Amino acid sequence: MYRQIAESLKLKVEQESKNDVVILYGARQVGKTTLLRNLFTNATYINLETGNFLDVFNERNPNKIKEVFKREGSLEKLIVLDEFQRLSDPGLVAKVIHDELPEYKLIITGSSSLELAYKASESLAGRKSIYTLFPLSLKEKLIQTFGELNQANQDDYKSEILQSMRYGMYPDLLNTADKEFYLREYVDSVMLKDVFYLNLVRNSKNLRSLLTLLAYQIGNLVNITDLADRVGVSRQTIMDYLEILKGIFIIYTLPPFRKKRRDEIGKTEKVFFYDLGIRNAVVNDFSPVEYRRDYGAIFENFTINEILKQNAYQRLRYDMYHWRTKGGSEVDLILSKDNNEKAFEIKTRKGIVASAFRNTYPEANTSVITLENISNVLLAEEF
Repeated sequence: MYRQIAESLKLKVEQESKNDVVILYGARQVGKTTLLRNLFTNATYINLETGNFLDVFNERNPNKIKEVFKREGSLEKLIVLDEFQRLSDPGLVAKVIHDELPEYKLIITGSSSLELAYKASESLAGRKSIYTLFPLSLKEKLIQTFGELNQANQDDYKSEILQSMRYGMYPDLLNTADKEFYLREYVDSVMLKDVFYLNLVRNSKNLRSLLTLLAYQIGNLVNITDLADRVGVSRQTIMDYLEILKGIFIIYTLPPFRKKRRDEIGKTEKVFFYDLGIRNAVVNDFSPVEYRRDYGAIFENFTINEILKQNAYQRLRYDMYHWRTKGGSEVDLILSKDNNEKAFEIKTRKGIVASAFRNTYPEANTSVITLENISNVLLAEEF
């Protein structure tokens, strides 16, 4: 299966002289292991959720770890450790392997960035390269579906985009007949697996309640106090839960862009789901999106998701924001890099970038993304 990240990941592992630990993040079932197995057919693969590996690795004895490598694989020196967040101190274990077993090249995967990000950053300072694999991008899905991309297929592309907003972009869905069952099962059993494994919450019911509220508020400002009141927990608990949902790659937030005007909102973030199939499963609505009240919010979420993926895969290094004033003027998406901005209004049919923004930032590039032109925008080399 074509994945945009494949070439840069392969070059990093096979041609990089620096022996970094390569970390591949991504939600469960986005295809991390499949991608790696396709790229590195001779590597030794060890899944830390199976077998009796946890005790050995948690002990951090390099000789015992080396015995596992030899027993599980061939003479290959490339080791892939899946679901690395299951370890008690994953960063320290990776450091031991990197420092004490330098003959091995190590790739670790994780479906939760919580433990890996917090604990590995210090332990692996100067020793790691991080990649993130998302659900399929539009480009990946279209190539998988149609083969070569062709502008003559715009109507077919539009149909695929509408389906993607309805059922999401998880790779397994390409060959799954009952997509709704798959997505409901994902939410019920797979999505919270890391939460249970890592013992991150005491009350999963409250976490699920928060997730449902957020699913109805995609593209909206996050009001911590309101969410706390509606779930019946403290503000701090809501903030902790939001970090958990971000850490297991279910939601992300866009911060506000504030640079010139005093009335620009400077603190409140907007919330989005990494995958709309998961979001629709949470609200239990898989009806065709073009006939729904939340069509505009879904389209905005979908578009920002795709720009997020391209920004990461192409290493464009844009910072992503939303813009809003206290008077109600807003712009859906701001990309900022090297003191230059690009502003996007995202509408299903037509729209304009707010005059308040254009007057404040006349040097910024502005454009409108609609269902009619979205494939041209997202399949271009740069936005």
